[in-house]
Amino acid sequence: MEIIGVKKVKGGKLLKVLVIEEGGTIKEAKISGDFFVHPEEAIDEIEGCLKGADISRVREVLRDFAKRRTVRTVGFTLEDIAEIIEGRGGRAQL
Repeated sequence: MEIIGVKKVKGGKLLKVLVIEEGGTIKEAKISGDFFVHPEEAIDEIEGCLKGADISRVREVLRDFAKRRTVRTVGFTLEDIAEIIEGRGGRAQL
């Protein structure tokens, strides 16, 4: 199942998350929008940490990522990503 979520986050920035889920497991994740991440490659790392994760553990996976990697986000938080995937940030299933 493909899950697409768009959320206007605090400060007016736009965050879009695309997740392909199969049998409760995230097979693919793509994060885009109007934001900045430092270091830049961290967005790829966030997407990578979501791949293979149980969709019910998204929040925990992102918390673990934040504990082991220092990332500065401007325009969104990891919590915003979790909310979109969980369906609380404006989500459509296709």
